[in-house]
Amino acid sequence: MLNFIIFGTPGAGKGTQAELIAKEYGLFHLSTGQALRQELESGELGSEIKQYVDQGILVPYELIVKMVNKAIAKNINCPGFIFDGYPRSLSQAEALQNFFEENDLHLDAVINLEIGEEEAKKRIILRGKTSGRSDDNPETISTRFHTYHEQTKPLLDYYQASKKIINIDGEPDIEAVAKNIDQEIEHIKKPLQ
Repeated sequence: MLNFIIFGTPGAGKGTQAELIAKEYGLFHLSTGQALRQELESGELGSEIKQYVDQGILVPYELIVKMVNKAIAKNINCPGFIFDGYPRSLSQAEALQNFFEENDLHLDAVINLEIGEEEAKKRIILRGKTSGRSDDNPETISTRFHTYHEQTKPLLDYYQASKKIINIDGEPDIEAVAKNIDQEIEHIKKPLQ
């Protein structure tokens, strides 16, 4: 079983690369953003979640952990997971680690897409023109970056301590980034085979 977290600033291309990794290795793509959007459309937590998303701030810890643990348990027999947009805080990282230990799972690597903030903001604005996402607008972008620096970026230190970080240049085109990620995953898979 392979388990990865994909990490990076807003607009780094996490969702795109996570989808490619999931398809390539048969992993379950657990996108908290997608799960939240589905919840917003038709879930019982939709209106509660909307007030946080529209402001560009993180949805409370308890709501996310509950949603993620349920999704993992439901897909526990798949070949592994790629976590996209989770964890986003130290408490979420600890909750995920606890879940892994309780279910005899392990984390193989954190794939960190490195991209400059200006480039990331350009990508988000461009995506906002086509995605229809309520949080892809100039007002919430700065809030999302502030939240990332305050709450999410410290996770790099947390995972660096356990030597789980793989840094990937996220600036090139989608195919080049995907190729670099595949090379790293193949290195991880070799000792497992």
